[in-house]
Amino acid sequence: MAKIGEKYRVFLCSQISLILIFLITLFRTSQCNASGEPFPIGARSWGMANAVTAVADKQSVFNNPAGLAFLDHHFISTAYHSRYNMTGLQTFALGGNFSAKWAKAGLDVERFGDKLYNEQKLGLSLAKSTGRVALGLKVSYLQAAIENFAVKQTLLTQFGVMAKLSSTVNMGFHAYNLTGARLFLSQRIPTVLRFGFSYQPGKQLLLVSEAEKDILLPLVYKAGLEYQLVKNFYIRSGITSRINNVHFGFGFQSKQFIFDYAASNHSLLGFSHHLSLAYQLKSIEQKLSK
Repeated sequence: MAKIGEKYRVFLCSQISLILIFLITLFRTSQCNASGEPFPIGARSWGMANAVTAVADKQSVFNNPAGLAFLDHHFISTAYHSRYNMTGLQTFALGGNFSAKWAKAGLDVERFGDKLYNEQKLGLSLAKSTGRVALGLKVSYLQAAIENFAVKQTLLTQFGVMAKLSSTVNMGFHAYNLTGARLFLSQRIPTVLRFGFSYQPGKQLLLVSEAEKDILLPLVYKAGLEYQLVKNFYIRSGITSRINNVHFGFGFQSKQFIFDYAASNHSLLGFSHHLSLAYQLKSIEQKLSK
């Protein structure tokens, strides 16, 4: 009985320690609502340590609206994120892009949490290219609900710039929550600035880097890469200076379907898993020519 009691105390202490570490880490790294805004969407992004401010792809509708202006195809994209194998820390997302003759646009929805605490977000993005430079603006309606306690809503604004400095180098800038919106008085939604570059010397290799600055927190550096191992199959890796998070993943395309997976390792909390599935529609040029 003594041995059983000792094992139980060790187990209980380990669980309490894990919970304390989790709460402290959330406070230090986000100091905001529980979902950790702004939360990057898409397994491709997570595979490269989320250093994708200068990358125009199917997740630009979530991560930098300016990238929508440089897309060649329309996409419908879904994503699922499970953090640290903990219940209630899952994020679901669905988004897509569409075009008009005067601009590119995107629409997306996200949901985080469970019955006790959850957040829903609905966003509309607009982007316009002037050739080598694209500007993007996004407005999101965010609602947070605590079961049997309160429901709050607010509007979030995002602004993005993406520029093609050459045929191989892109530059990107993204600003999140420029208006300083809040949900609850005790919950600060962070204002975050991101600035990065992408370098693609050939079809097989993509290198990315980024600096991220929450206006109240230290600067975070990120770097990642994507390599096409064989046709339509990619491997990815990345690292950030935030508690030395390590990221890796892979992706492949089968006809019009694109699947991506990534895992990220937090030095204190363990692994998170990220899945994405996208469907590529007809090219934008074909759509507009009709």
